[in-house]
Amino acid sequence: MTEVSSRAVSYQTLSATRTPPLPCRVRFGQALIKPAGMDLLIQKLTELGVTEIWPIASERSVTKPSGEKRISSRWESIALSACKQSGQNWLPKIHETASLDHFLASPDPALPTGRIIGSLQPEAKPLPVLIAAARQGTKTPSLDLLIGPEGDFTPAEIGRARSAGFQPASLGPLVLRSETASLFLASVLHYEFNLPH
Repeated sequence: MTEVSSRAVSYQTLSATRTPPLPCRVRFGQALIKPAGMDLLIQKLTELGVTEIWPIASERSVTKPSGEKRISSRWESIALSACKQSGQNWLPKIHETASLDHFLASPDPALPTGRIIGSLQPEAKPLPVLIAAARQGTKTPSLDLLIGPEGDFTPAEIGRARSAGFQPASLGPLVLRSETASLFLASVLHYEFNLPH
C-alpha cells in the first residue's frame, strides 16, 4: 500500500533479495587512453565484475582529462547503465585520475593474492602461470591488475610496479591495443574465477 502526500511517500516492501558480490575481487589500474576508449572500458569492466577502476595518468598516457568532476560523473553514469544492462548489482568504485605512484602506494582493501601487469617485456611470464600462482591456497583470489597506455608503461614505471609486487604477464604473441588488453585480461579472470567449472 502506498500513500503520497505533499510531505512524504510511504510504501510497503513486498520482497527483497540480496545478490552476493562476485567471488574474485579485482582492482584494475588502467592507464588513460582516448576518451571514447575509456568510456568503453568503464562500461565493459563493469559488466565483467571489476570491483575498482583506477584511471592512471602515466608518462605515455593521453593528457589527463579536464573537468575531473564532470568526467568522473560521466564514468559513474556509464557504470550504472552497464550494471542495469548486465544484471550486475555491485557498482564498481571508480577513482579519480591518479598517478601510477599514487595507485601503487594506495592501501589495498583486501590483501591481494596476485598482482599482474600486462607487459611486452621478453621476461614476462605466461598469463596462465600467474593465474595458477594467484589461485594457490584460495578459490577466491584478490587481484590487482595494471594495463599501460598505447606504447606501454616506461621501463622506469614497470620497475616501480615490479618493486610493488606486480608480476609482468604476457598476454600472448600479438601486440594488443590497451583497451583490447584490458578487456582480454578482465574476461580471462572472470572466466577463471567467477564462473563455475
